Amino acid sequence: MPHDAAPEPGTAREADAAAEQAFIDGFRAASDKRAFLELAQIPFELGDLKLMQVQITDSCDVGSASPGFGRREMVYQPLPGTMIGARTSLKFVYVTADRREERQLSSLRSA
Repeated sequence: MPHDAAPEPGTAREADAAAEQAFIDGFRAASDKRAFLELAQIPFELGDLKLMQVQITDSCDVGSASPGFGRREMVYQPLPGTMIGARTSLKFVYVTADRREERQLSSLRSA
C-alpha cells in the first residue's frame, strides 16, 4: 500500500480511540495537568476560543428503552450485569464571550 493512501475508516477510528484512551490515562495520572496538555500539543487558544475545561466522563449503560408498539409509553428493559457497558468520553471545552464549543481530541490533533 502506498504511503500516501488514506487509512481504512475502521483503522482510523481505532487509532483515534487508542490515542484518546492514552490521553485519558495520561491526563488522569499527570501531576501537572497544564504541562501534560502542552506536551500533548493541545492548544490553549484556537483563534478567539480559549480552552476552559478538559471533560472526562465515565458512564455505564444499565438499561434499554424503546417506544412501545401502538402506545406512547417507553418499554424499559434493565440490562443483565454481563451486558452493562461502560464508556469514557473526552471533550475539550473552548469558550468566547459569545459561544461555547466542544472539541474532540481527533479534531485537535489534525488542527
